Amino acid sequence: MDQFDLTKALQIFKEREKELNCLYRIDELLEKSDLYKDELFKETIRIIPSGWQYPTVCEVKICFEGNSWESEDFRETEWTQSADLVIDENIAGEITVSYSQLIRMENDSQFLPEEQKLLNNIASRLSSFIFYKRIRKSLNTLETKIPSKNQQVDETDLLLSPVSDEHWKWRIRMAEKIAARVDTTKYGIKAMYIIGSTKHSNAGPASDIDLLIHCENEKPLNDELKAWLNGWSLCLSEVNFIKTGHLVKEGLLDAHFVTDQDVEEKSSFAVMINSPYDKARALKTRE
Repeated sequence: MDQFDLTKALQIFKEREKELNCLYRIDELLEKSDLYKDELFKETIRIIPSGWQYPTVCEVKICFEGNSWESEDFRETEWTQSADLVIDENIAGEITVSYSQLIRMENDSQFLPEEQKLLNNIASRLSSFIFYKRIRKSLNTLETKIPSKNQQVDETDLLLSPVSDEHWKWRIRMAEKIAARVDTTKYGIKAMYIIGSTKHSNAGPASDIDLLIHCENEKPLNDELKAWLNGWSLCLSEVNFIKTGHLVKEGLLDAHFVTDQDVEEKSSFAVMINSPYDKARALKTRE
């Protein structure tokens, strides 16, 4: 191993050491079961930069259930990454890490791949901690209000919601990414929309993602577009299986194509584009 390789290897080990120390400090923080949200999030914000490559320009913000906490100089820049806080299958907030200035880009990013993994780990640990505290509080509420035969427990005493929003939220994010990456010029795409359960915010673990795609006409290239979308569809189905245990074998995307003529005649799914009742939600495509 030459001197350059040795220096690079040493740097990699130092970064991994920083990441592990950061995670250990988060675990130590979570051992304090009496922490409240304000104290928990403020301490987490203070700890996180220590695990990142450039801690002096690393700023952190935590949003949770309508409130936010952030480091003193936080601002969202083009060098930003985030991870969701998921409580009982509901996305209750997110942690955002942002570099306030450019130090060095590597592989089109200022973040290391391991830093996203670290952020995901921290978000998962915080989510589990909060979920456990709410489970305990819910149990205590029920134990102190044991109903008699003629009584029912008020559902407002239960702190955990049985309705999950995680399914539709990650689906709509994936739909947005697909729209942002598709070559609209090549495929003659005028607009893309999301419809169905994802648009209505009630998608379940086995729901597909309904896309409405407005093309200039039925070009032969649409077969290539369908193949491109099918690749996304099968990959998203695997992601869904990992998340929920539900495997949709035919894929998770259900793409509906309409042409200018369909829109003019308000036929098929095209009627949903300008419908006053169940209007399709437009997705931002790349210019």
